[in-house]
Amino acid sequence: MEKEKVKKLKSWLIDLKNFINRKEKAIIVVEGKRDRTALEKFGIMNVYDLKGRNFHTFSEFIADKVNPSVVILLADFDPEGEEIAKKLKSVFCKYNLNVNTSFRESLRETGIRFIEEIPSKLLAQQSFNRRN
Repeated sequence: MEKEKVKKLKSWLIDLKNFINRKEKAIIVVEGKRDRTALEKFGIMNVYDLKGRNFHTFSEFIADKVNPSVVILLADFDPEGEEIAKKLKSVFCKYNLNVNTSFRESLRETGIRFIEEIPSKLLAQQSFNRRN
């Protein structure tokens, strides 16, 4: 991963963490457990994973039990992730959830394709920097 993209990724993580800490009752929704774990490695909490559940059941749970002020939607950039993001955003809106996709769009600029690969991309760059 080129240095400029790593720099963007680090900045993105800081911005995401600051937003979550600053915005009361903000949550992040990801596709699976590995995605959630990847974000938690950087101290980013309030992450919920879809885990293949029905979109309506999951959205109802989020709306009724969690009642967030904003839902940051982070899905992968493969065809399946693109479809999940599109459908989930639509269903969230039906449940009157405030959906934020700007973090997903800015993550795209870092070259990350899968949320779960964020830690390995940063560790690979750190390892490269130590060797050179």
